[in-house]
Amino acid sequence: MVFNGAEFHLLVNHLPVVGFLGVVLALIVAMQVPSIEIKRFVLLTTVVVGLSALAPYWTGEPAESVIEDLPGVSKDLIYQHEDLADKATLLSVITALAAGGAFYLQRRRPETLSKSIPTVLVLSLITAGVMGAAAHEGGKIRHPEINPTSRALTGSSDNEIKHN
Repeated sequence: MVFNGAEFHLLVNHLPVVGFLGVVLALIVAMQVPSIEIKRFVLLTTVVVGLSALAPYWTGEPAESVIEDLPGVSKDLIYQHEDLADKATLLSVITALAAGGAFYLQRRRPETLSKSIPTVLVLSLITAGVMGAAAHEGGKIRHPEINPTSRALTGSSDNEIKHN
C-alpha cells in the first residue's frame, strides 16, 4: 500500500498533538513523585514527542499539493494552518531540546531536576496549546463541522440542533 502526501500527513499529525497532552500530564506526575527514574523517563518521552512534530511538518507540503486544488478547499485556511503549524513545530523542537538538555544535565547534577521539570512543563503547556490551535486550523480545511465558512454556506448555525 502506498500513501499519498495527504494520507501520510493524516497518519502522523495526531502524535504530537495527543503526545503533548500526555507529556503535560506525565510531567505533572513526575513533579509529584520522588523517583528519579520516572523523571528521566518523562524527560526522554518529551524529547521523543517533541521530535515527533517533525513528521507532520515534513509531510505538510506533500499533503497540500494533494488537496489544494480540490473543490471547497480554501488556500487561506491552508496558509493559516501552515503558519500555526510552523510555530507549533518550532516550539515542539525547542521543548524537545530543553527536555534533552535537562536529561543530560541531571546525569551530572541530579538536583537540577527540581527546576528543569517545571521548566519543561511550562514549555510543554505552551507547545500543547499552539499544537492544538494548529490542529484545529488544519481540521477546518476539510471538516465543515468546524469551519465557520462551511456552516455559513450550508445555512446551519452553531446553535442549530437537527431532530429527525
